Amino acid sequence: MKRLLYGLPFIALILFAGLGLIQLFDGTKPSFERVSRSAPAISLERLDSAETVRFDRAGEAAPVIVNLWASWCTPCLAEHPLLMALSERYPGRVYGLVYDDSEANAREFLARHGNPFDLIAMDPSGQGALEFGHTGVPETFVISGGEITLHLRGQLTPDSVQQLTEALERGGGTGFPAGGP
Repeated sequence: MKRLLYGLPFIALILFAGLGLIQLFDGTKPSFERVSRSAPAISLERLDSAETVRFDRAGEAAPVIVNLWASWCTPCLAEHPLLMALSERYPGRVYGLVYDDSEANAREFLARHGNPFDLIAMDPSGQGALEFGHTGVPETFVISGGEITLHLRGQLTPDSVQQLTEALERGGGTGFPAGGP
């Protein structure tokens, strides 16, 4: 009996370590974040010109999608066809923010896979993405009237595209995946 009592803490430690490892290597991210917060009022250089662009969109009625991506990001490549379809459905409303990447790599990626973005800004330092509150690429935001109304973390899926579609058609979003927080 004493052996069993002495072994219980060891067994509990192994169980908690196992649960921790499962959480650490799970690979999923939460798909929502607090919403109705101001979009960052930052200016970033455009990929296609020396002009700068702001994503805060204050005072503009039509919501837009802003997708944070990089040429080296495998999930970004996987979600690219969904962005192409969104761009066809909502012309002029799909923007890209190239995170921690070079202009040459971004241009090569878009030449090879197509360009779904109506406007693309460069964020080589990653500071702009931090202003958005990102945790890693890819991430997608809906911005309406200067507010982030929807924030989707990770690779887009057909379900998350449905959320984007609803947010664009409503003029905003709830920020939460289907079924609530």
